[in-house]
Amino acid sequence: MNIVRDDLKRLYLPLAVAAASVVLGAACLVASTNYLDTAKETQTAARQNRLAAQERVSKVSEEEREIRENLKYYEQMRSSGVVGEQNRLDWIDAIAKIKNDRRLFEIRYNIEAQRPLDYPGIVSSQDAEFVVSRVKLDMMLLHEEDLLGFLDDLREVRKAHVTVRRCMVERIERGGAGVQPRLHAECLVDLVSLRGLKPV
Repeated sequence: MNIVRDDLKRLYLPLAVAAASVVLGAACLVASTNYLDTAKETQTAARQNRLAAQERVSKVSEEEREIRENLKYYEQMRSSGVVGEQNRLDWIDAIAKIKNDRRLFEIRYNIEAQRPLDYPGIVSSQDAEFVVSRVKLDMMLLHEEDLLGFLDDLREVRKAHVTVRRCMVERIERGGAGVQPRLHAECLVDLVSLRGLKPV
């Protein structure tokens, strides 16, 4: 019995050290698990922040691209005369000049007042509105090239975007000597512009 008691006394210190080691090991395991969980959460948060930052950068890049595209489109509209207020006198002068330069026989026309554009797919905004002035043309011509040349020159005026809606051409049978008109043309032309934006 004394031997067992002596043995237990000798084992007391190692058993205490072993118990302390088990407790310390368990504490380290708990601490490392907590540290690992915290590290994972930090890593997940960092990944989410990185993804959010990438998304913001991507969104900014997309917005910049859209702005560049819009500015390019705006510049195309501005250079083609679509942006700005229309002046009927400018068109009257332009038609008279084209008639004289091309030595056309007779041009009668009526320029309607501006009104909102009703083309499918064209939507105005609060800041700018697409408008159209419709022009009815009645022309006496020598040949078809006179009509095509007139319409080309009208587009070159660059006071609006010129769209030909329709043209009806019929031959005229006339007798007599000298150069006389051989065609009669009736055309409907739209002068489209963007009102509300200030030209740059």
